[in-house]
Amino acid sequence: MIFLAGLLLHSMLITAQQRPVIEFRVTNAYVTYEAHETNLGSALKTVIGRNDDLSIKLLASPESAAAKLMISSSGFKTDRPMRDWSVKTLYLKSDKYPEITFEILKIGGESISKALRPLNKNVDIKADPQNMTVDILIPDKENAPLVLRLGGEELLVDGKLREDILNAINADNGEIHVTGRLTVAGGAKDFDTAVAFKKIGNNEFVISAIINAAFTDFGMTAPNLSWFIAVHNKLILKGHAIIQVLK
Repeated sequence: MIFLAGLLLHSMLITAQQRPVIEFRVTNAYVTYEAHETNLGSALKTVIGRNDDLSIKLLASPESAAAKLMISSSGFKTDRPMRDWSVKTLYLKSDKYPEITFEILKIGGESISKALRPLNKNVDIKADPQNMTVDILIPDKENAPLVLRLGGEELLVDGKLREDILNAINADNGEIHVTGRLTVAGGAKDFDTAVAFKKIGNNEFVISAIINAAFTDFGMTAPNLSWFIAVHNKLILKGHAIIQVLK
């Protein structure tokens, strides 16, 4: 969630009538997987599993920073409970790996440790993004960092992330490139993606991200039962949230 503020700064400034502190909250946050399967020789079917059970973990010290999106391995729901049980138990192995994680490594090609540092003390936050309230303190000097207030803590935003935020001021839509490490059932792979934002109302924005992955990226084999079901190796993973500007 650290980079969300930058994506929305311009439109929030307009909504907030140039006030120095902007407050917003995240609502309707979820992730999905999209897979393709055939059953008993039928035509190709698209399966979408949705998961609303998310949390955010942020650690920051003067020397380093780490940010993760954490997803419950047992939270995906489709139109078939038996499929959900198989995904949870046989493939995601939720008893051994209760969480899927997406750790942000770089924003705009720069290490996250260069972008974030605590204002007064080390920061350790774990929070549900749903209805999370965030404040942005706009810099009052040309080279001053942005200040992010989250979960009762304050972080300075500097470097490339600060530059990306200020570049977004004149846009109602756009994206910031992110590199992250996705870990699923003990297997991990780094992915480059983009977090896109788009204004959808006077006080609302939608944000989204897409990762094109595969079962084999995480050391897994796609489900395949002869003469019954065959699932393709490719997966499409998506993140979604709505931002509401409060002031």
